[in-house]
Amino acid sequence: EGRFADDLRPERCLHVAFLRSPIAHGRLSGIDGAAHDAKAVFSAADLQGSCLPLTAHLTTPGVVSPPRPILAADRVRFVGEMIAAAVAGTRYGAVDAVAQLSPDIDPLPAVVTFEDALAEDAPRVHDEVARNLYFTGRRTCGEPRVVFARADLVVEGSVTHPRVAAAPIEARGVVAQPDGAGVTVWTSTQVPHLVADAIAECLGIDRAAVRVVATDVGGGFGAKAQVYPEEILLAWIARRVGTPVKWTETRSEHMQAASHARDQRVRFEAAVRKDGRILALRATIHSSVGAYGIRPFGPLLDPLGTAGLMTGPYDITDYEYTTYAVATNKSPQGPYRGVGMVTAVLAHERLMELIAARLDLDPLEVRRVNFVRREQMPYRSPTGHPYETGDYAAALEAAASAFGYGAMRERQQRGRDEGRAIGIGVASYVEYTGAGSSTFKGRGMLDIPGTDTARVWVAGDGQVHVQTSCPVIGQGTHTTLAQVAAQALGIEPDAIVVEQTDTAVVGAGTGSFMSRGSVTAATSVFRAATLLRELQAENGELDVTVTYDPPQAAHPYATHMCMVEVDAETGEVKVLRYVVAEDCGVLINPMIVEGQVTGGVAQGAGAALMEEVAYGGDGQLLSSTFVDYLVPSIGETPEVEIAHLVTPSTVHELGTKGAGEGGTIGSTPAIANAVADALSLTDLTLPLTPDRLTALRNDA
Repeated sequence: EGRFADDLRPERCLHVAFLRSPIAHGRLSGIDGAAHDAKAVFSAADLQGSCLPLTAHLTTPGVVSPPRPILAADRVRFVGEMIAAAVAGTRYGAVDAVAQLSPDIDPLPAVVTFEDALAEDAPRVHDEVARNLYFTGRRTCGEPRVVFARADLVVEGSVTHPRVAAAPIEARGVVAQPDGAGVTVWTSTQVPHLVADAIAECLGIDRAAVRVVATDVGGGFGAKAQVYPEEILLAWIARRVGTPVKWTETRSEHMQAASHARDQRVRFEAAVRKDGRILALRATIHSSVGAYGIRPFGPLLDPLGTAGLMTGPYDITDYEYTTYAVATNKSPQGPYRGVGMVTAVLAHERLMELIAARLDLDPLEVRRVNFVRREQMPYRSPTGHPYETGDYAAALEAAASAFGYGAMRERQQRGRDEGRAIGIGVASYVEYTGAGSSTFKGRGMLDIPGTDTARVWVAGDGQVHVQTSCPVIGQGTHTTLAQVAAQALGIEPDAIVVEQTDTAVVGAGTGSFMSRGSVTAATSVFRAATLLRELQAENGELDVTVTYDPPQAAHPYATHMCMVEVDAETGEVKVLRYVVAEDCGVLINPMIVEGQVTGGVAQGAGAALMEEVAYGGDGQLLSSTFVDYLVPSIGETPEVEIAHLVTPSTVHELGTKGAGEGGTIGSTPAIANAVADALSLTDLTLPLTPDRLTALRNDA
């Protein structure tokens, strides 16, 4: 039985609700009204001297990441930013108290789009962020200018990925209680140790006095892989009022104030040979980072992630990019399943299709001629990603075989002869997972250790317990970690209890994101359990802790293929067939892997076809509920056929590569390419909703 944050009911617990900004940008001069029934109301003035803002500690050259205030003091920068907190005896009492308060805000012009923010006379989101650019990154690998000059042709295009929300079943929730000179916090998080670090820093208390317990998490998908102001503020309030306090997020709050993702545009051009071989690549990437960079990533997550993987599984040595992290008056941009990689794959797979169309080649042939070959492994991409093992062409052929590619092309032609808009989409990709300290230090992200820790011990009743710094977030890690420990100890998985993460019980680590569960967590568990077995035989040791720092990331890969039909009258897209051929290394539990891939495909389909966090020109959020923000139901989720390839990773002894994100990374571009194929589209702006597709067809 799950125990989520909202299930916790400590004695004498008070409830907290927040007054949030109703406008996107303005000067805050005060708060009107009085919450007479509240036990306490706190504003930014109350935090002075006792609570610091959230700061992402970055050493990346050129980055500007202003600290994020816990409560807005004199300026609000997005709809949903916290202004005050009311404390009451019940949740409804706290909400009623907030309703009696009204912020006094003098509106300022808001910047919502890339074009708004980068205009010559654009108002600044932060006074210290010139031109609304948190970061501009430029890199040249090889000699792309020389190569472009001698290319047979140049192919260019652009893709735009919408702003999306992770929309987990369980929104955020925090319970905090004072604990002597410190505080204990239960929170629905993917990164409990990083939350504890931030609480200690912001509250100015010893790190050892802060205990953070990850509750059962009803879905995270990256949205909970960061530190939020609400977590800091609940800890501060608990210490201030001297009793436990609790906050449970509503869905509309989640859509307003939890981090969003993507909101990127990539413009690309490739120098191409007549046989379809890409000789050089250029990319310009804009990422709408929102009103603040987040802790621990700052404003760098998508801007660097997308730029670094634009060459994908292809042997392209001459590459240059410019990537912009743009400040806008929206909720901050944060991690979401396939962070940075989805947009990169959308771009390079759109490029493959455009090259095929220009040269009248089959899209599979263009990919074949460009893949990094198996005999080139290990291979280092131009941006430094070390691909350790893989056979990208084999994944393509496996997908084509399972899909029945030739027969499906014939079926497509028959449908077109009947006047039906049928398209086939392909997406090949390589991702990176489970990165260690060297990766995060290289990006200048000092708040992320890159390591993960496992503790394996035998309790008094003889039961083996396992706990890691990677909390379980609904992805099946309880099962896989029990299997790994059982393998090392030579016992049955049923004899092992995998506990949720408690920073007072297990040593420091990074947390559950970047598919770390089957890579860093599993490796540290395997090593701890193996050592426990050896030491128990020698001296009776019953408690072992191991910290694992991966020497590099692992690199799963796949090819997705699908067929879609676009209804000529309504513009509705129906996925007729979907196949994935993936290699995520050694499979600890194939059933869990298939569940991860299928769920990932559904989320990627949502971004391709229906999901968009929409803002008006004044920065007002237009999609604050599931009435306005559509997510795929079981009816919109395609049936997915999966073919497994197994090339063990050489990064660590288990050979796993991670399977949590690949379904999403491949499905958005595959479905988008299929719709483009059906309607002969070139540049793509997602989501490809019925309204948008109908307008495109009418324009054509």
